[in-house]
Amino acid sequence: MIIDLLLKYRQRIFFTFCKLLLLCLFFLFSCHEKQVTQPPDQGITLSEIDSVLANPFMGLVPWVGSDNLFYQTTLQYVNITWRELEPSLGVYRWSVLESGWGNISQTRRRVGFRISTAMPGSAGHIDIPQWLVDRGVKMRAYEIDGQFGLAPDWDDPQFLQAHHDFIAALGARYDSDYRVAWIDIGSYGFWGEWHVYLNDSLAATQASKQAILQDYFSAFPTKPKVIAFDDDFATEYVTNHGGGIRNDCLGTAESNNWYLQSLNQIDPTLNDRVWKSAFIGGEFCGGEAGALQGTTERFELNYQFIQQTHWSFIGPAGGLLSPENAQHRVNLDKLLKKLGYRFVIRKIEHAAAVNRGEQFSFTLTVENKGVAPFYFNWPLIMYVVGSYGQTAFTYTSQIDIRSWLPGECISQDNFIIPTSIEPGEYELKLAIHDPGIDEPSVRFANTNRDAQGRYLVSKLRID
Repeated sequence: MIIDLLLKYRQRIFFTFCKLLLLCLFFLFSCHEKQVTQPPDQGITLSEIDSVLANPFMGLVPWVGSDNLFYQTTLQYVNITWRELEPSLGVYRWSVLESGWGNISQTRRRVGFRISTAMPGSAGHIDIPQWLVDRGVKMRAYEIDGQFGLAPDWDDPQFLQAHHDFIAALGARYDSDYRVAWIDIGSYGFWGEWHVYLNDSLAATQASKQAILQDYFSAFPTKPKVIAFDDDFATEYVTNHGGGIRNDCLGTAESNNWYLQSLNQIDPTLNDRVWKSAFIGGEFCGGEAGALQGTTERFELNYQFIQQTHWSFIGPAGGLLSPENAQHRVNLDKLLKKLGYRFVIRKIEHAAAVNRGEQFSFTLTVENKGVAPFYFNWPLIMYVVGSYGQTAFTYTSQIDIRSWLPGECISQDNFIIPTSIEPGEYELKLAIHDPGIDEPSVRFANTNRDAQGRYLVSKLRID
């Protein structure tokens, strides 16, 4: 009997001991995790701001040489003819294209441009170089929307060869030029929009269209490219090769549905595939009047549409939009806070202290409240700043900000603390640099931005 009781209580004691051991381990593990991932309260609050942000590669896009008097813009646009740029064979007037760009290293207003070979206007005018006409390229009359001109035979081998050489020279000049934001693939159709509406007899063969498209991809291997969606063959080719889409007729239920129907007949998933890695953008139908109607009486229609199709920019029709009244101001602010990307730093987690020569790890949570990512591999820089404001050292993060799609994004990284740094308390600041000028250039929707464009996010003790 006594032996049975001892065995019974020994079993209870053993189980009680196991429970206590597991409980202790749980608390030890929890405390360890809290110390590693959550620095103590240091009086730094990551607060979100509600302002419209003038950020690179997004927003309103006026014509080159025009200024939006109400909203700061970071893009500008020009549509120019081949005739203007190559008056003689192999002689290029780049200054004509660059006229009005301004000092982009100061203004930060990058350029998107398109080359056209048939710009509707006065009867009988020509938009390809005269020397190419003199070589015998056939010109054909057209009329569209009460405007006229002579379009080239886009199937002519002489046209195609000369076009290849011209676009190659264009790419040699601008593919690595940081001033250029993107290239509209033009050269074919009216206004370079890849359609010959009501003039079907002018249409080129698919082989000729593909040759023109390939010229752009060969000449501009690194520069973003977009194409008007009017030609199914060209749209499919460009998007299959990593290019984006331009919609030049935003604004009404009919025109918005036309865009969706056009893409759906190519591939119902096309727009959803493209926006994650390439620009979607465009302009309003009907010029500035259409833009005004599209952001007042039809605002909700277009606000929903740009979210559904993930636009980054609007213009040049719409690039000069400014508020007509208080409600219009609310509409435009709302629109501009949704176009493109809008990064909010939510939190950064790391150990409160780290030793020199050891690895420092951090987890960064950013919410993208826009509808598109940032499409460029710009570096995220962490500044370690001393108590007197001096930068002790900087670290170029391995975090790829192109992965910050709409929604919450969690990124992790680590680096070794230099042994040469002095022990002490340091501030951690973050900035996204523009490689063209090596300066902080992307604004977060946060407070704590210093005079250099860096954002204070945390503090760290280095021992």
